[in-house]
Amino acid sequence: MTPRLAGILFVIAAMAVESLAQLALKVGSSGGPSILAGRFRDLASSLAFGRSASVWIALGVAAYVLEIFLYTLALQRLDVSVAFPLGSLCFVGVALLSRVFLAESVGTVRWLGVLTILAGCAVTAL
Repeated sequence: MTPRLAGILFVIAAMAVESLAQLALKVGSSGGPSILAGRFRDLASSLAFGRSASVWIALGVAAYVLEIFLYTLALQRLDVSVAFPLGSLCFVGVALLSRVFLAESVGTVRWLGVLTILAGCAVTAL
């Protein structure tokens, strides 16, 4: 595996973790799992630690720490002019996670924006 490909994979992993951090912080700042979609709310509520808003916030902060580590690994292998634009993949991840886990409505225009971001990332990564 080339260093460039490894860097791109580290950015993708970092943005996935950052998207999860955003989701956890949203749940925590909203008071706990009550905002999650049905089956996820039931699952989180069945776990003793999953009911606490502060646990969700702590998970979000921990995910950001992991994201910083992964992004730093990416920066060791990529030019910042490539890594930074790829960071917009977080917008894609948040749109997907908010749709699945929070049952938020993501309209056609937003999906077109997500596709535009993906196209821009593909061009940047080339």
